Amino acid sequence: MDQETQITLLEAMLDGSRTAALFTDPSQEDHPVIYANQTFETLTGYTPEETIGHNCRFLQGADTDPKDVKKMRDAISRESSVTVTLKNYKKDGTPFWNRVNIEPVRAGGRLFFIGTQTDVTVEVNQRKCLEAKEREIERLSLPVLEIDDGIAAISLNGEMDIERYRRLTVKISEYVQQNQSHTVIIDISGLYWDEATPVFNLLHIQDVLRLMGCRLLVTGITPKAARDIAAEAASEHTLIAFSSFKQAVQTAKASSPIN
Repeated sequence: MDQETQITLLEAMLDGSRTAALFTDPSQEDHPVIYANQTFETLTGYTPEETIGHNCRFLQGADTDPKDVKKMRDAISRESSVTVTLKNYKKDGTPFWNRVNIEPVRAGGRLFFIGTQTDVTVEVNQRKCLEAKEREIERLSLPVLEIDDGIAAISLNGEMDIERYRRLTVKISEYVQQNQSHTVIIDISGLYWDEATPVFNLLHIQDVLRLMGCRLLVTGITPKAARDIAAEAASEHTLIAFSSFKQAVQTAKASSPIN
């Protein structure tokens, strides 16, 4: 097979690919594109005449993350491979999420870069939607309510695990900081407790709140959990517990904030 036939077949293969492909030449000024397949034009709307001879930064826009651009620039400087997903813009201004893979290649004693580009907008949007739903579910499942000036309350239901305790600690501490609460009441009567449940994480939450100048009051604790904590915890870390939520609120109102 002669060289001209090989080139023709290679171009046909690249143009028939579902992935946009570019070749760039770092030896030329401003590292321009020297080849773009038909899929690139279909993806971005830029014709070969508008692409060849230009640096492909023309795909970048106002919301393109500079950190992603730097990752590509640094990889090119190191002559190494890199894959990033960044926001780019089509010729008509439409934004899309572009998964860009850059590979260095040497041919004829010269260095070139091959860049493949795939539109992953649907994938990225689905992931963001899922993350937003998860955050909303978490927000609804752990609602912190202000029941009086400086007094916040939260009611826990279901089964607790270490990860849920971690999210709870973060959420409560952020709430206390934002609202300058002096007392947090946690009602755990709706929790499911078993031997594997990390009940001592309540002590950790108490320690975190104490450092923030806030006090933790607990209601609804089961006799078994109370015995377990009393048996293992140091006296200075004992939880302040109440048999009813009403008693905890009355105590919180009657007591001054921790100094």
